[in-house]
Amino acid sequence: MITPDELFKKSEKLFNKVVTATLKGENIFPLVIPSDKKLAGTNYSELKSSLVPLYQHSKQSKGKGYSIEWKEKIIEGSKQKIPSKIFFETLDEYLFFTKRTRDYSKLLQTFEALIVEFPELTNWAKGNNKFILSQAKNIVDFIKVCRYFKNNKPPHNLYLRELPIEVHSKFIEENSAALKQLLDVLLPDDWVHKNETDFSSRYYIKKPNVYTQIRILDDGLKPHIGYDELALTLDDSAMLSWQPQRVFIIENRACFLSFPKVKNAVAIFGEGFKSRVSKHIPWLSKAELFCWFDLDAAGFEMLNIIRQYYPEAKSFLMDEKTYHHFSQFAVTSAYRKLKLEMLSADELELYENLQRNSKRFEQERITNSYISEQLLSLSIIN
Repeated sequence: MITPDELFKKSEKLFNKVVTATLKGENIFPLVIPSDKKLAGTNYSELKSSLVPLYQHSKQSKGKGYSIEWKEKIIEGSKQKIPSKIFFETLDEYLFFTKRTRDYSKLLQTFEALIVEFPELTNWAKGNNKFILSQAKNIVDFIKVCRYFKNNKPPHNLYLRELPIEVHSKFIEENSAALKQLLDVLLPDDWVHKNETDFSSRYYIKKPNVYTQIRILDDGLKPHIGYDELALTLDDSAMLSWQPQRVFIIENRACFLSFPKVKNAVAIFGEGFKSRVSKHIPWLSKAELFCWFDLDAAGFEMLNIIRQYYPEAKSFLMDEKTYHHFSQFAVTSAYRKLKLEMLSADELELYENLQRNSKRFEQERITNSYISEQLLSLSIIN
């Protein structure tokens, strides 16, 4: 026989379902709680020890809570009453027993505050009560942020912390994931860059300049800029009047700084997903482009991203041979699996093997002698 504690756990798990149905105007009461456990024991004394606590916590005993519908069963030759159904007659009874009356009240207040300000969020809010309850403490500031973005068409020619919204300076940054859920529903489609995950990029907010860090790999190119290394904004780097024959995009800073000299070539510091490249760099689109990222799922994801801008980009040291040569340095690391349509068949096979075995190894584990050997095989090292 189900115990009061088990009944509480089962009932409490239904809170989101109950609230969602209530907000949608659906009547799910009386709400039956499945309790189809076999009776504990075969004699009356054992049965009584199970039934007494269940009755003592019921509405029949306490005046509020779950109700029990009884049926008769022959036990030890005599008729005894046992539960045939346990249910809540009303929402109030359910909230009382599950101790969620206060949560429900808070959720309802938050829901009302949100839809009064933004009626267009009504349907979304009805199906997202977990969000509504968890963000109740922030709802006033959420409304302020949403009101600003709804009333001001992008682009926003201000940095995130300059936006004239009366919330503390880090509020949007600290709550960006939650705000995205609201803004994506609230704003017109052409006000949201859905392919961007960064908050500022997604909602067309002014961002700090992104710099392209470039290292000259052939002294013959140095006269074009006068330096061995430089960092330019993406816009300024696009204006360089030179044409390196080869460009290496390298993820790790140490590998970028120690990469061997290469004929008529430059290196760009990729810095992971902050990759300092852009489809707006003309000389990059005309160069023989090599991408060298960590040999892991994320590395192949970055390669796939680069090829969306530069389809002819080649991978460098991201192959089965290199992986097996340094496999002793591989570590366990699970990562999301995506459909990467820009990979070659060999790259895709290695990507899937790394995913399947949850393996990765960082590019700085590869020795400079091995790097030089592979560059020599391409006949491009100085």
